[in-house]
Order: sequence, then C-alpha cells, then structure tokens
Amino acid sequence: MSLAARIRNSNSAAARALRRFYYRVCRFSLPLPGIVCVMLWQASRHVVRLYYWGKSAFWVTPLYRGLCAAVGKDFKAGTFVPYVEGTGRIFLGDNVRFDGKQNYIFSSIRSVMPEIHVGDDTGFGHGVTFDIAGKLIIGKKCLIAGGVTFQDCGGHSLVPEKRACGEPPTEKDVRDITIGDNVWIGAGAYISPGARIGENCVVAAHTTVARNIPPNSLVYALPAKVVTIRNISKVI
Repeated sequence: MSLAARIRNSNSAAARALRRFYYRVCRFSLPLPGIVCVMLWQASRHVVRLYYWGKSAFWVTPLYRGLCAAVGKDFKAGTFVPYVEGTGRIFLGDNVRFDGKQNYIFSSIRSVMPEIHVGDDTGFGHGVTFDIAGKLIIGKKCLIAGGVTFQDCGGHSLVPEKRACGEPPTEKDVRDITIGDNVWIGAGAYISPGARIGENCVVAAHTTVARNIPPNSLVYALPAKVVTIRNISKVI
C-alpha cells in the first residue's frame, strides 16, 4: 500500500492532521476584499480581450488574407488559425466575419479547383467546416452558427463494389451547394451535397438539409420538415 493510501485510510492522529492540512491547502484562497476581487476580474477581462484582439489583428487575419483569393473591405477573422487540407479558392465579400476556428477540406475530384464564395455582411461561428470538392456559394447577410458543416460530396463512391475497393468518388458525385441571401443556419446543421436554400430561410439547429428549400422557409427536425410562409418573422 502506498504512503498516500495509508494516510487516506488511517485513523491515527497524525494521519487525520495531515488530511486536515491537505484539505485546507486545497481550499485556500487569498482573503481579499470584494472590491479588490472586482478590480482583478476587470483587469483580467481587459488583458484577455487585448490578447485575442492582437492575435486576430496581427496574426490570424493576415494569414486569412493570404489563404483567400479575394477579400473585401472590413474583413475580420477569429482568434484561431484555420485548418486547411488540400487546395481551393476562397472569395470573401465586404464585412465578412469569422469567429473562433474554421476547417477547410478541399478535394481534387473535379478537374477544376474547388471554390467557396461568400457574400457581403455574412458571419460564421466557431467550428464551421467546409468540405468542398466543387463550388459553395453563400449569399449576403447570412448568419452561420457554430458547428455547421457544408459538404458537397460524400467522399466515397456510391457504388458498393467501388467503395469496397477503395475507389474515390467521381465528378458526378460532387453536387454544388447554394445558399441564398439573408439565411440563418443554426448550430450543428448539416448542409449536404446539392442542397439549395432560398433567400430569407431559417435552418434550425442540428437539421440536415438535403434538397431544394424555397425562399422564406423554416427548416427543422429530423427528417427535415419545410414550412413555407409569406412572412417568416411572424413565426420566429
């Protein structure tokens, strides 16, 4: 039996004293006045904000500009360097915003290079994944929440025999994705190959979109359900 186990299990006076001392050390904190604690908290917040601002402004945003083929004005990246696999072209409009970290997975299935086009005033949350072999078009004034995945190809052949042999998918398996203007996609949604979402739509969190969605629609649940309305603001 180890020494720590003996002290933990023993009922001797020395063992009890050592346990009391250990618990007091673990629970110790500086007996500072409340106003001092508030000042420390505020100072810590400002230091953290300054750190992340500097990381975004002087490191991540310049790297993003080097990654993209074209970047509009007032672009702002998050605080983490994006993960990039493969080669593709990214075109960003004006006032595009990225929060946190994004993942880019480009596949060389087609003879042309994969492309991602993002319209003006569109924002992305943390953990958005772009798995693109063809073309992804996202319109203006869109809100893309964290954890959303855009994938225009499954990554494997749909033919069982070819898949068993490890053959890659063909160009026919790649289907472009189009997102209209003013679309809000909730956290964790999955936008599958060939999906086309019309303008002013809302996609609920953790919803899979695998077909054409008409404008002014609310998409929710599994399997996805579509409700077409004249004024989507009346049900939000």
